[in-house]
Amino acid sequence: MDPGIYSVRPFAATDYDSVAQVNAVIDPVVPETADDARRWSEIVTQEPGRVMLKQVVEEVGSGTVIAWGGLSHTLWNYHPQKFFINVAVHPAHRGRGIGRELYALLEKEAVGRDAVSLRGTVRDDDPLGVRFLELRGLVPQRKTWLSRLKLTDLDLSAFPDRSKAMSNQGIRITTMAAEGADRAEVRHRLYDLSRISSQDVPMIGEYTPVTFEEFVAIDVVGPKVLPDAIFLACDGEEYVGWSTLQRMLGLPDTLDIGFTGTLPKFRGRGIASELKRRGVEYAQTHGYRSLITSNDSLNPRIWAINEKLGFRKERTWVQAEKILRPRSP
Repeated sequence: MDPGIYSVRPFAATDYDSVAQVNAVIDPVVPETADDARRWSEIVTQEPGRVMLKQVVEEVGSGTVIAWGGLSHTLWNYHPQKFFINVAVHPAHRGRGIGRELYALLEKEAVGRDAVSLRGTVRDDDPLGVRFLELRGLVPQRKTWLSRLKLTDLDLSAFPDRSKAMSNQGIRITTMAAEGADRAEVRHRLYDLSRISSQDVPMIGEYTPVTFEEFVAIDVVGPKVLPDAIFLACDGEEYVGWSTLQRMLGLPDTLDIGFTGTLPKFRGRGIASELKRRGVEYAQTHGYRSLITSNDSLNPRIWAINEKLGFRKERTWVQAEKILRPRSP
């Protein structure tokens, strides 16, 4: 990187908009807004010791931010010595050593924090990006993909309402709004459902539940939350399955399926399929043009439901990891 053209400095609170603009150019399909990034940073760093560090690169003459890099802890597979590393360079400035400079700074920071591994992702249709990770020792572990369901011409008649069949099993379908999102007992029952149903979700590393306060901030009261689009399956007073839709703040005509999960003893009864169908019906009825969702390549059961509903793969990411040193005993 030519220091006469570019300079690196620590991320400042005023950089959220500039970083969002870089991200939107790199990936306009799923843009992260400045508010998205700001709120997520606040959530991740609520707990003492959690790291969310960023560097930005700007043009010396104009002061325009053209790249950024981040080193952070993750939530659902948190480990104090394992970090997620991200490097994003505006396409017009790639191939000039900017990414190498950012990565070197971030890995040095991680090593200084006694890191044992680094994780990163890259789109598989970006050969330069894939090569960038490989050259830095990040080894592909698996893939995840973004899929989309176009709603404007979707015929849901092939997916009939199975509420009666669910009722015959003693399962009641409702929503978080109907249950009362502000009720403490509802929040705690939802948290228990989330924590248990997430335990075997495929991921790199071991599952770690978020705190109750983090759960509420993400899934109950956040700006993306649609209480009447969080569908619940109940067995008596117990919540046994759920599927969530959430707003895409940068895409007002699109909703994201955030999570679908069922308690282990209730799986195989069509609950997840019915909850997903309810979500599709909600989105179509409320005038949204498409639904998007992400799947791990090691979760074929959920992908089979999505594919049956009509979701089609649109983007694929390579998940990679670099072992810096053996984990301490």
